[in-house]
Amino acid sequence: MAEGLHYSVHEGVAILSVDNPPVNALSHAVRVSLMEALARAEADEQVQTIVLMGTGPTFPAGANLTEYESGLRAPFLRDVCAKVEDCPKLVVAALHGTVYGGGLELALAAHYRLALDGARASLPEVRMGLTPSAGATQRLPRLVGTALALDMMISGATWPMTRGPGLALVDETCTGDLRAGALAYAQRLQATGHGPRRTRDLRDGFADYRAHGNAIATRRAKLTDEESAAAQVLHLVEAAPLLPFETGIAMEEDAFVLCLASDAARALRHAFTAERLARRFALPKGTVQPAVNRIAVLGQGTLAMQIAVSALNAGIGVNWGARSPDMLQDGVEQLRDVLAAGVKGGGLSPEQSQARLKLLHWGDAAEMMGGADMIIDAARDPFDMPAPRGAVRAVATSAQVDALGLRFAPPVFSTRLVEIVQGPGGTAEQVAYGLALAERMHKVPVHVRSAGESVVGTLAAAMHRAADGLLDLGADPYEVDTAVEAWGWTRAPFRSRDMSGLEEWAKAPRAEGAENWSALLVEIDRFGWVSGQGFYDWTDDGAQPAGGMRRLLNGQRRAQKISPETLVMLLVGAMANAGARMVSQGMVHKASDIDAVAILALDFPRVKGGPMMAAGQWGMLKVMKLLERLDHPDHEFWRPDPSWAERIKYGRTFLSK
Repeated sequence: MAEGLHYSVHEGVAILSVDNPPVNALSHAVRVSLMEALARAEADEQVQTIVLMGTGPTFPAGANLTEYESGLRAPFLRDVCAKVEDCPKLVVAALHGTVYGGGLELALAAHYRLALDGARASLPEVRMGLTPSAGATQRLPRLVGTALALDMMISGATWPMTRGPGLALVDETCTGDLRAGALAYAQRLQATGHGPRRTRDLRDGFADYRAHGNAIATRRAKLTDEESAAAQVLHLVEAAPLLPFETGIAMEEDAFVLCLASDAARALRHAFTAERLARRFALPKGTVQPAVNRIAVLGQGTLAMQIAVSALNAGIGVNWGARSPDMLQDGVEQLRDVLAAGVKGGGLSPEQSQARLKLLHWGDAAEMMGGADMIIDAARDPFDMPAPRGAVRAVATSAQVDALGLRFAPPVFSTRLVEIVQGPGGTAEQVAYGLALAERMHKVPVHVRSAGESVVGTLAAAMHRAADGLLDLGADPYEVDTAVEAWGWTRAPFRSRDMSGLEEWAKAPRAEGAENWSALLVEIDRFGWVSGQGFYDWTDDGAQPAGGMRRLLNGQRRAQKISPETLVMLLVGAMANAGARMVSQGMVHKASDIDAVAILALDFPRVKGGPMMAAGQWGMLKVMKLLERLDHPDHEFWRPDPSWAERIKYGRTFLSK
């Protein structure tokens, strides 16, 4: 086997099968092997047709992201795609699994495409601040039309290839054995006189030029940043029918290089990678990941209902239990309403909704525990009834965790994060159950070691403690919120605190000499949005700065002007410091986990990469010194964790390997 590639010939068909687990990434070594194998097949007189495919669970699913940091080397993927498209012998791409990014670009360069049932396609580069780099901006609109091409490249969404609009990507579909199906399809094409059909020569997608122009105009009206990767994709697709193919490819290369060098792209690539790395739990070798096909959810509240809906949507059976079946009547009706709303909105078919409901059993909690692979306590008042022997049990509320906890970011059915908390008595086998459930529910899992403390809660507490500290120092709360929002973070601390309610934040501890400003407002009956008054006055028109708020604050401290950059750097720096402590204490394994949590659960802007990434972008020394020199009574909170100095000493960031 050439590195990362199997080569074989069967009855005149050369099969080039990429074997580079886990996702068959098109690394430099694989690209070299592909170029050599294509040349070998071209030179072999016994070969009439070539099939490109992948071993294992997927067709090649994109580039090796580490190369973006270390530097890409020839042959580049665009060279491989050109070699495929220019091949004098017919080339078929046999697709299965996840045909993502560079993998889809390789498939587009093939002369024909055969897709196994269940294959999915995506061009997620824009989500990493990049344009495609191997011809997708020029080939895809030629094949499927401008509107669908822009939808795929700008949204980065995943499309099924064997039904709906995604069918436009393929020439034939199959079920069963893909290798056998690909051999038969290739031989049939050869027997019927089909030769190479180069995507670059197609014009079908531009047949209706008015539709092309309308699609461009529609997308341009939605652009918010003319310098973004999405804007670059739009320009490249707009030019595709007007310029020679080679010119369009050269423009795409220039756009890719420009985007690759930007801070935004680095941050977006990090955010994308952080979610992938979060799934890699440091469990002991030999830990078996179990199958979780049915769970018991205990509790009749909103959390239990949302967990049940999310599990049902993932095809997991749910036994929903309460102390009395009567207590679940309203919850089951709410669950049915959620599924009905999915049907009404077009996200679910009536048949899919019914199939989900058939997976649901509900009744007395003790009875519902039987037959479940995992039991989830989702009630404020814990169930004291014993679980069946050997059953894995997890706490989903904010209660203390002795063994296993699951902290779902709310609302559970629309957010993707779940913290899998390993308590002091938790085992690797129990954690493996949590990981298996997260994967089945299509969540991003983060491994946390604590007695119940969550990463989300720790980061949020740090942000709000820092925000109160800024008010202690004389900052204006409205200027703090404005600075945060101008930086790109929609979760401005004082407005978001008002919306969630000030009473909970009023209980948060503060050092001697530091004020809990939420507690001060609660004392004068300003509870936030719920009461119409908090840091803001809340009306039908939204939040307005409260008239007497500055006078109230300035009666407690001296007002001081602080620059927007410093305000944001102190807030985010405090979160990064909290993250550094969590890593140092072993609460999380990787600094990138902190960033994944911040982005997925706290709406931290992806384009900034998370607090740990942002600290490195600003400069570790700069942020550390800002925290060190801050003259504020909450010294322990602001004092940088020793890991700052250690990393700065060796020229590293929190994310350096």
